[in-house]
Amino acid sequence: MSAETIAPASAHTSAQTHASPAFAEIDRPFARITEVADGIIRFDTPVPFRGLRQVNVWLIRDGDGWTQVDCGYGEPRVQEALEEAWRTVLGGKPVTRLIVTHFHPDHSGNCRYISERWNVRPHMTQLEWMCANLAVKDSFTDDIASRSRFYARNGAAPEKVAQFDAEVLPYSDGVALPEAARRIADRGTLQIGGDDWHILTGGGHSPDLAGLYCPKRKVYISGDQLLPKITTNVSVWQVEPEADPLGEFMASLGRMEERVGADFLVLPSHGDPFQGPNDRIAVLREHHHARLDTVRDAIRAHGGTASAGDCLAAMFSRPLDGHQLGFAMGEAIAHLNHLVELGEAERLVGNDGITRFHLLNR
Repeated sequence: MSAETIAPASAHTSAQTHASPAFAEIDRPFARITEVADGIIRFDTPVPFRGLRQVNVWLIRDGDGWTQVDCGYGEPRVQEALEEAWRTVLGGKPVTRLIVTHFHPDHSGNCRYISERWNVRPHMTQLEWMCANLAVKDSFTDDIASRSRFYARNGAAPEKVAQFDAEVLPYSDGVALPEAARRIADRGTLQIGGDDWHILTGGGHSPDLAGLYCPKRKVYISGDQLLPKITTNVSVWQVEPEADPLGEFMASLGRMEERVGADFLVLPSHGDPFQGPNDRIAVLREHHHARLDTVRDAIRAHGGTASAGDCLAAMFSRPLDGHQLGFAMGEAIAHLNHLVELGEAERLVGNDGITRFHLLNR
């Protein structure tokens, strides 16, 4: 199949998700369809986030139907584009299985729409499904007021916290969930198109993200756990402020090396497919080790004790808008918490209520 494009469809009323004004800024074909391997179709569609402009949905030929991996952001125009993609790709056959890699809105957004359209239950890890159900009620990671207080307690400038409040999109604006799901778990196996596809889960970016790899086909669908150019965001959230997601993420890279072949085609959630995971894994390890050095230096520059807000300028040279502040603060806290786990720092809460990190043996 040659690459095809889909123009923006006219917006229509949807009881499930909200039209996003950010989609009006898109200056590219609204969706693109490409066959990346025999019977594996890439459906590339926009997301309404600054700095992250697209997400890949995958369709795999599966006997008398198709397996779809991920849903795209829940927005009426994306749903219109999905309908057009299904008309173009499926050859009259149905989507018989839906796999959702993780709960983030660009991956789970149209979950209910697809489930109802094809009468399928989403396959998700239990933890991702539970997080999605909490988040869609705005009681987990996207409780905006709670997140704002968390960033303020970690030293974010008040004007930046106010900007975050004004700009961030609530999770429930872009996600609608069905009532039930089917559980998948690490090392489980799904038969897709007569081939065994194995589940490989990893934490750090999301609690229990599920990727899939097929040794026979030498293909790995990595979700957000391994991306070709941008670095996967690894953040601490207000619901678990002392977590060590960076440690979880680094451990997941090791499991990836063990189980995914060096010659596999990697199908990421953002960006283009690429050959072989190992070079990219090495780059990510080096990146995070360098980031830890940057954080150590930033703490020293503040006299040996610093907050996450104090470290932002050293970690991120570009100006941060409100949406980006959340990712940046989460990532800064993740690296600081990892230093605590390594025994290199201790966490202190001052009389002003700000959490700071004191570097030991500096």
